[in-house]
Amino acid sequence: MITSVFISNEKIQVLTGDKDKKGRLDVKACMYVTLPEKAVVNGVIADELGIKESIQKLWDKYNLPKRDISLVIDSGTILNKKITCPILPKASMPNVVQDEFKDVEGFANFLFDYTVIEDGKNGEPMLFANAVGKELIAAYVRVFNGLDIQLSRINTAINAEMSLVAANPGTSQDTEIVVNLDSINLTSVLYIDGKYSFASRSRIIEQRGTEGSRMEIVRALSSLIQFARSENSQKPVKAVYICGMTEAEADLCPKISAMLGCPVSTLPACDNITCTKDKNKAAFLMADYTYALGNML
Repeated sequence: MITSVFISNEKIQVLTGDKDKKGRLDVKACMYVTLPEKAVVNGVIADELGIKESIQKLWDKYNLPKRDISLVIDSGTILNKKITCPILPKASMPNVVQDEFKDVEGFANFLFDYTVIEDGKNGEPMLFANAVGKELIAAYVRVFNGLDIQLSRINTAINAEMSLVAANPGTSQDTEIVVNLDSINLTSVLYIDGKYSFASRSRIIEQRGTEGSRMEIVRALSSLIQFARSENSQKPVKAVYICGMTEAEADLCPKISAMLGCPVSTLPACDNITCTKDKNKAAFLMADYTYALGNML
C-alpha cells in the first residue's frame, strides 16, 4: 500500500492506495486535518509541536501505517531550474545539477535532486532540478521521527504535480497551465506538450473568493500566458486547470475563462487514476489533493 502525505500551509492531507503492474493507481482512502494557524508558513514549519499533535490526531483517528510514508512538501524557499544538458551517464547527473546551483548563497546548506523531463530520444536532454534547504528537510524529518513514523522519501510539490500531469492522458500532451492555490499562495506551472517549462509563485493579497483575489489570479495567469507565447508562439495555451479552490471560489473557473478567453476547469478525470475504482471520484482528488495524488505515481 502507498501512503502519501502532503503538508500544506493550512492542513495535512493523506491518501492511501495501490498501483497495479501497469502503473494504474487506485486510491482507497483520503483524509485530512486542519493545522493550527501559522503552524506552517510558506512551507516552513514554525510550530513543530502543533504539527506533531495534528499528525498524531490523524494517525490515531484513521490508524494509519507508521512505515514507508511518502511525504511531499512545498515552499517558496525550494529552488527549481529546468536544465538542458548533454547525454551523460546517470552517475554524472548529480554533479551536473549541483553545478547549476553553485552560485546560490549558502550552497553548502542545500540538498539537490532532479527529474528527467526529456531523455534525449525525442529532443534535447532536459532535467527538472531542485535545491532544497537542509534545515527545511530536517524539520520535517524531526517531526515524523518524534512520532516514530518512518519516511521513505520526500518529494517536492511541483515534481509531484509533474507526475500527475504526465500520468493523465488528458494533460500529458497539451500546452497548459496548472494553478494550485494554498492559503494565500498561488503557484502556476506552464507545461508545453505536457512537459514542465516554467513555474511562478506569488501571494494573493486580497481575501480569497473576492473579486480582488480573482483579479490577482487573472493577472498572474495573463503574465504566464504571455510568457508561453514568447517561448513557443506555435503552441498556445489550450487550457488552464485550477486546484485548491475554496467553497467561496465555486464560480472561479467560468469567470476566469471569460476574462482570459481560454478554457479554465479542474483537472480532467482519466481511466488510469481512480478512487475505489471510480475515475470521477478521483477527479475530485486531482482538484483538492493534487500534490498528494501526484506523489503516489
